[in-house]
Amino acid sequence: MSNEEIMKVVKPVICRQLKSPASAQFPTELLTIVGDETSGYEVSGFVDSQNGYGAMIRNDFTAKIVIESGIPVVKDSSVAAKANVERAKQFGANYLAISIFTFISAAIMYFIIMAMV
Repeated sequence: MSNEEIMKVVKPVICRQLKSPASAQFPTELLTIVGDETSGYEVSGFVDSQNGYGAMIRNDFTAKIVIESGIPVVKDSSVAAKANVERAKQFGANYLAISIFTFISAAIMYFIIMAMV
């Protein structure tokens, strides 16, 4: 099965997950297709599309394809999974920093107030 045939099936599935499907562009030089017809294919790459504010952004995507009766079918797909993991890590780090800062500030205030009494 050719890469073009696989991408004809993948593109609509990925586009449905975007804010602006009509603006979607799939840079072919950043596309990886691994697998064969018996075990299926795993497609990964990037898609450029407009976000809710109209700015073009790049998101990663993955899709798992199986061949059923000679026809490629997308069984699983995700867009921006890597970006979401990075956002979650950053949120966790920020939350931890704010919690530590709040605790230290409260302790300092406690000792200042106790020193005044």
